[in-house]
Amino acid sequence: MDQFNLGVDRRGTACIKWDFQELDYKGKSGLLPFSIADADYRTHQPILDALKARIDNGVIGYTDLNEEYFSAVAGWCERRHNWKIEHNWIVPTGGIVPAMCNAIEALTSPNAKVIVQPPVYDPFYSVIKASGRRMLENDLIRDETSYRMDYDGLRAMVEDGAEMILLCSPHNPVCRVWSREELQQVADLCKGHDIIIVCDEIHWDLILGGREHVTIGLFPEIQDRLIVCTSCSKTFNIAGLETSNLIIPGEEIRQKYQNYLYARYLFVPNTLGLEAVKAAYADGDSWVDAQNAHLTENAKIVCEFFQEHLPEVKVAEPQGTYLLWFDMTAFGKTSEELVDRIAQEGAGLNSGEHYGKAYDGFVRMNVACPREQLLAGLECIKRALTKIKEEQHG
Repeated sequence: MDQFNLGVDRRGTACIKWDFQELDYKGKSGLLPFSIADADYRTHQPILDALKARIDNGVIGYTDLNEEYFSAVAGWCERRHNWKIEHNWIVPTGGIVPAMCNAIEALTSPNAKVIVQPPVYDPFYSVIKASGRRMLENDLIRDETSYRMDYDGLRAMVEDGAEMILLCSPHNPVCRVWSREELQQVADLCKGHDIIIVCDEIHWDLILGGREHVTIGLFPEIQDRLIVCTSCSKTFNIAGLETSNLIIPGEEIRQKYQNYLYARYLFVPNTLGLEAVKAAYADGDSWVDAQNAHLTENAKIVCEFFQEHLPEVKVAEPQGTYLLWFDMTAFGKTSEELVDRIAQEGAGLNSGEHYGKAYDGFVRMNVACPREQLLAGLECIKRALTKIKEEQHG
């Protein structure tokens, strides 16, 4: 059995999705979780070895960034994403969501308009609200099994004076890996306007079916107004270390952002996180490739399962991330009702309404797990939806 099918018993470790299910599922526990975005298999062993070696030193004190760290991050960007960056572009942070919130507050005016593209990762909404800025919703256009950007709507918002756009690439939850041509259109719309692009590329290594991820960092015409948010957390299953890297090519906004962080003593992630990043990026290529093959097969299994057993479920084409997006509106239930009925059968998924008000009746599923766990979860979904169908037809 390969490493991604072994699994880890995470119960009793204060794991959010295993040990605190009662909070999300109306008091239910003991569910197979397919919710919060971390994986249920072990991370790359050299990362664990590096963490142990650092702990064995005996002191985990104040630690700064050294050349080894910057070289590791820059090497990964060039090797895996064909993006050659300068070391001084790298701004380490404690996590992408708080980093985005800091960017909004540091780089936009108090009444700024900030663009999001629903359905999207729900903290995008939260950080705009928390900052007191005004949110503009440039909804994605849905085709039968995929999504695309509304460029006309985006152009109108940019020309109307929006100060920032929060992009998600690859997109969570709709699984899109934006093409070079699509991102070029975004660059063309934004260049020449006083708008900052903050692109969350936390899933940039998790690409399915041999596709190519194109970082928006490759478009020089927007680099002076660009922040690319990257992290090892999803790629290597180390989200609990809260260590991320913003890549900010433009000197003016980078300095302004760093001044904001330094004034608040937010300038270095935790010591163990720094060690994990260096170990991950040193030689993690083959591990990531093997993980993507596992995730690609898991996504294929899900698509084929619904096609065979529940064709009413419309699955957004899985292109990237390990988060699949299901349209279950054919069953006439709200997202909350669907999640509750599936939980009654033993599996915990996410409500689609969290990602956009227009997506009640949608559900999100994390497939970064061993195959046995995935198949058991699909059977839970099948039982729940079959019972709903039987109720509908008397």
